[in-house]
Amino acid sequence: MRTTLKRGIGQAAGPNGNGHSAAPPLFGPITRYRQPDPPRGSLIGLLLRGFGWLVLAVAVLGAGAAGGLYLYTHESVAALKAKDKPTVEAGSKLQVLKSPSQPAIALIAGYDHRAGTGTKSLVGSNSDTLMLVRADPTNHTLSLLSFPRDLYVNIYCHGDVVYTQSGINSAWSICPGNNGPSATLNTVEHLTHLPINYLITLDFHAFKQLVNQLHGVYLNVDRRYFIAPHTGTSAINLHPGYQKLDGGQALSYVRFRHFDSDIYRTGRQQLFIEALKSRLRTQLSLSKLPLELPKLIHVLKNNLEYVKAGGGQVSLSELESYLGIAYHLPPGHLFRNQIPIQDFHYFVTAGGADVESAPAGAIAAAVHNFLKPDITEPKRLSAQLLGHRKKPSTKKKHPLPKSHVSVLVLNAGHVAGEASNTTYLLTQRGYVTKTLPPTVAANAPTVERDTTVYYDPVQPDAKQAAQQLRPLFGPHSHVAQMTTAIAAYAKEAGNPLTIVTVGSSFGGKLVVPHRVKLPPPTPAQVSPGLSATAPRLRGLAHRVHFPVYAPHRIAQYSQLSSQEGVRVFKPVKHRHEVALSFVLPSGNQYWQIEETDWTSAPILANPTDQFVYHHRKFLLYTTGGAIQMVVLRTPKASYWVVNTILNQLSNSSMLAIAKSLAPLGR
Repeated sequence: MRTTLKRGIGQAAGPNGNGHSAAPPLFGPITRYRQPDPPRGSLIGLLLRGFGWLVLAVAVLGAGAAGGLYLYTHESVAALKAKDKPTVEAGSKLQVLKSPSQPAIALIAGYDHRAGTGTKSLVGSNSDTLMLVRADPTNHTLSLLSFPRDLYVNIYCHGDVVYTQSGINSAWSICPGNNGPSATLNTVEHLTHLPINYLITLDFHAFKQLVNQLHGVYLNVDRRYFIAPHTGTSAINLHPGYQKLDGGQALSYVRFRHFDSDIYRTGRQQLFIEALKSRLRTQLSLSKLPLELPKLIHVLKNNLEYVKAGGGQVSLSELESYLGIAYHLPPGHLFRNQIPIQDFHYFVTAGGADVESAPAGAIAAAVHNFLKPDITEPKRLSAQLLGHRKKPSTKKKHPLPKSHVSVLVLNAGHVAGEASNTTYLLTQRGYVTKTLPPTVAANAPTVERDTTVYYDPVQPDAKQAAQQLRPLFGPHSHVAQMTTAIAAYAKEAGNPLTIVTVGSSFGGKLVVPHRVKLPPPTPAQVSPGLSATAPRLRGLAHRVHFPVYAPHRIAQYSQLSSQEGVRVFKPVKHRHEVALSFVLPSGNQYWQIEETDWTSAPILANPTDQFVYHHRKFLLYTTGGAIQMVVLRTPKASYWVVNTILNQLSNSSMLAIAKSLAPLGR
């Protein structure tokens, strides 16, 4: 072992020693050194440090939880991917989307059971529900289009060859080769001429489990439904009114068609989708998401499958884009589309099957409305019904002619060729498009999600030109003054008035305004209603804790239903409801008046408009140019007038009934 004490020179030796060791002096001062105490921190400092550690711990735990949830969601979505050979093969017929920012169409096929596994898994099952759903991120709309299961159409099992004519649901089961999903998809595409991007198959066991996992769904039941068990027909036992249904009750409601028709069943299914959307939003809030999402996925992954174009897995960006629309849907942006009931022709086939057909024009019109939802419709309908007048404004500038608007397009997204494609679309619409020299790439300085329309502040009318262009690029777009970097591109392109940097949220198509023609206003078809309702309503005040109202007008020729025409119940704890169910002369069309002190009922969220009449506040809920519900709000209760399942009462009749509601006299 080597030491540093060489040649007898130790730590105590003097600097001029002789190389020999020396002893320490016998006497001398000894100093004891002590580490000074740290300065005592203030109470505020201690609290701040403690809070900092707490924030750090929460951040670490939150990041871990978020990462775990991300991985779990990713794996769960992968578990929902189709494994059945027939469903997987159907994916080859789907249309590929360029990006999740484009509108997407999904075909939802509900069937009665899953009989096995592997290639024979769909043998013995029957398609009971066919619905197209279109989610459009460019204008935040959700469109539904349902087909009656007995709609008589050409059945396409393979390619463009008609296999037979039958009810549309039979494509699931009659085509050879156990290719029900593919044949159903092929048949719907030939009927609608729509490009379908996703196919979702769902059995009814999953339907019940999904509703039960959400602890029920709040839904308005328009009348008394009852079929006893063991009668050879699916049993049902529902009472009228707005209430919570469990999975079995909800399934019996959406499948029922025995006392009306398949047309009304598709209407019930669309109403359920609307109620389910509302329930998902409340049950899967951010605070409940970590607990509820794993349970929900566990239910779905055993009973729901999807396939997308190309056969890949649905990405989280797709989920965020399309499911986010349903979660954050603005009022009036859910569009229910159907073939009008008056356009159906009912007949019996040679084989004895009861079916219905519809003219090609009626089907095409329903498809067109599905494909082109008009987001201006609720406001225009309100203006027509209520006489809303535009507020006086300053003198509006006349729009610039398209031939006076020059524009250069740059790609700020991820899709190659987007600048060239958008330039072509703008040229087709009459705008003056500019291009860069061949040596300069038409790429924006940075990749952005949103589209920006820049204007040259030096040139007259440039800002107005940018404001005219912006709506063509949807809600994820805005106007801004040219930056130095953008101005450099303008100089290379001959100084256009505007430069558009197309972001990743752009769907590849310009948003061209589409307006649905509103039905012309008609006189209210109503008759006196007090004598028909007051005797049944008297005496209810002691059973509820709010003023009971009676209608002085009801729909013409309607009367209270003989089966629970008036019902009093508790929709939730400590809240009461009075439900009046009226039947029209046809015997299968029901409308309602409902009165409740449950003023926060989910159905009341997101009205499309409101108005004041005789110092009373009314809320409007519209869809497809028709009033679905009118609500009179008072401090103690709300009073609803609810249209039929297919919204067959005219708008003027709905308003007349609602305006006639008044406290019941003694």
